Amino acid sequence: MQKTNQTATLPQPRDPFQTLFGRLFGDSLAEFYGQPEGGTPRTNIAETDAGYELSFELPGLEEKDIHVDFHDKTLTVTAERKDQREESGKRWHRVEHRYGQFTRTITLPNDAAHSGIEAVYKQGVLTILVPKAPESRPTKIQVRGA
Repeated sequence: MQKTNQTATLPQPRDPFQTLFGRLFGDSLAEFYGQPEGGTPRTNIAETDAGYELSFELPGLEEKDIHVDFHDKTLTVTAERKDQREESGKRWHRVEHRYGQFTRTITLPNDAAHSGIEAVYKQGVLTILVPKAPESRPTKIQVRGA
């Protein structure tokens, strides 16, 4: 009699935090693996009762070099750092600063408001505050006796 293998392969556990934010903010793995290093700025995303806070690392830029667009729940940050190295009399042995265009697109949840968005650039970090639509914010209901 031949023995059969009864071992089943179980699915690998998933990180619920990554899955949640992947669904909520529309980030895809192609965004991280499909573009060359430096193509997308590193980003932090936080949520409060009032809205969403997104922080983008964009060191060495001026405000005029950063553009933020919000359309159909999609937030796009585009920036460009120009290579302004002086070539005369120098022989470069290593260049690790990143130059060129940086773009990051994030789809926000449906409760993100279209108005009241603020963007502040300070010390190399762009912080964008996107409020939640008033109708989607939690409302405390007072319970009273009859």
